[in-house]
Amino acid sequence: MAAPIVVNIASGPAVQGELPALLVEACSRAAGGGGCALGDPKRAGTPVRALAVVWMDGPDHLRLRVDVASLGSPEGTLSSRQIEFRAEDPLPDRYRTAGLLVAALATERAGAPTPPQPAGAEPAADAAPPRPLGWFVGAGGLAGSGLDGGPARAGGWVTATALDRRSGFFGTLSASYAAVLREPAPGLSVQWLTLGGGGGIAAPIGPLDALVRARLEAAAEWVIASPRDPKKPEETGYGWAFGTRTAIDLVWPAEGSVALLGSAEAFVRIHQTDLHVHPKPKATLPLGGFTGMLGAQLRLR
Repeated sequence: MAAPIVVNIASGPAVQGELPALLVEACSRAAGGGGCALGDPKRAGTPVRALAVVWMDGPDHLRLRVDVASLGSPEGTLSSRQIEFRAEDPLPDRYRTAGLLVAALATERAGAPTPPQPAGAEPAADAAPPRPLGWFVGAGGLAGSGLDGGPARAGGWVTATALDRRSGFFGTLSASYAAVLREPAPGLSVQWLTLGGGGGIAAPIGPLDALVRARLEAAAEWVIASPRDPKKPEETGYGWAFGTRTAIDLVWPAEGSVALLGSAEAFVRIHQTDLHVHPKPKATLPLGGFTGMLGAQLRLR
C-alpha cells in the first residue's frame, strides 16, 4: 500500500467542522497513491510519502502558506508556497485549494508532473516562510484624569506596535496630546504632550475572535499651563513629569486588516508636579490617575 502525505493544519484560529475533511479530500484526489491524511508531522515509525504543514493566517483566513518536505527528495529541503485569497472567496474553497497545493508540492518534490492549480488562486513563487513579526499602527481619542482636584482632560493618541505572533510578546511606542475639558481658573489653559514606550504580552480570546494585550510602559509628559491671553506670555508655567503606566488593550477582530482598539490605562507619576502661573492659582498634576482610549488599528504586515 502506498504511503500517504501527512498533513497538519497549524493555523492560529481553531479549525472546526468539515473544513479539514475538505482539505484532505482535495489533497487525496490530486495526490493519488496513498492519498493524504491528517496527523502530526513529527510522528515516527509510520511510512510517510511527505510531511506537510498548512498555515491559515488570521481569523479571516485570507493568507495561506503550505510547507512540504518529501522524504524521497534528494535535496532534503523544505518547499513553501503562499497564496493570497480575496474576501469574497468561499472559505471551503480556500481549504480545497490548500489540499491541492499540498499535493502539488509533494508531487513536484518527488519529480512527477505537478497537478493543476485550482481556478481563482495564484500561488506565489517558492519562498521562505513569512516572518512571524506583525507590525501595526493605531490612532484614536482619549479621556481621563487631568489636574489634581480639577477638570478631566481629552485628546488624541497614535501608537506603533510590533508583535511576535509565536510568543505573544510585543513592543510599543506611543504619543498623545490632551487638554483640559474646562478651564481650571478663568483664562487658564493646560495641555499635555506625552511620549511612551514599553511592551507586554498578548493572548487571543478564541470565542470572541479578539486579542487582549497587557502592557507596561515608561512615560514622559511635557505639561504647559498658559493664559489664553497672548499678551501675557510671562504667566506661562510648564514642566516635565515622568512615570509609568499599565494598561489592558482589547483588539477586535484579532487579525483584521482594520480592527477596533480599546484600552484602559492606569498611570503613576514619580513625583507631584506644580505648575505656577502668576498671578493665577497653581495647577497641580496628581500622582496617578486613569485614562480610557478608543480608536482603530491598521495591520501593516
